[in-house]
Amino acid sequence: WRRTLDSSGYSPLGQIDRSNVASLRMVWAHPLPAGHQEGTPLVRDGIMFFPGPADTIEAIDAKSGELIWRYRRDLPDDLGDYLPIFDTTRNVALYGNLVIGQSADNYLYALDARTGELAWETQVLDYRTGAKVSSGPIIADGLAITGRSCEPEGGPAACVIVAHDATTGEEMWRTPIIAQGDDPND
Repeated sequence: WRRTLDSSGYSPLGQIDRSNVASLRMVWAHPLPAGHQEGTPLVRDGIMFFPGPADTIEAIDAKSGELIWRYRRDLPDDLGDYLPIFDTTRNVALYGNLVIGQSADNYLYALDARTGELAWETQVLDYRTGAKVSSGPIIADGLAITGRSCEPEGGPAACVIVAHDATTGEEMWRTPIIAQGDDPND
């Protein structure tokens, strides 16, 4: 996602440059779901995986623009009571044949990249704790690593970085980002 772990987004590819950029033309357009649009697509093997608002993920044929599948997660009706802007989804991750996303209601989940069927889901926190999710996982050494920005009512327990096995969803470790308890920086 964004090519490097520091999210630079820079592409070293040379097919498009100053000499030919003016000749680019739109080949297809695809409507996006309503909501806050901050998604960055991932493309692998000619399929674009697009994270849309409110936990919608679409697989789109990158050449034709045709929809292959759409997954829309069922979110709790009261989610907006706890998180005022919950529909932002910035990215997903790919691991093997899985598309891994994290939901506004604080689940990490994986979809089969070929079919869009739910492969696994794991609750990270109760969404009512004030832990906001807006970016998807980063994959490292077979782990799906995610973080939460925390609303004040969530307290320090809602501010965590968590790693899950990317294949099964099993939690491997969790660490707070705000000192608490016996930590001398509490």
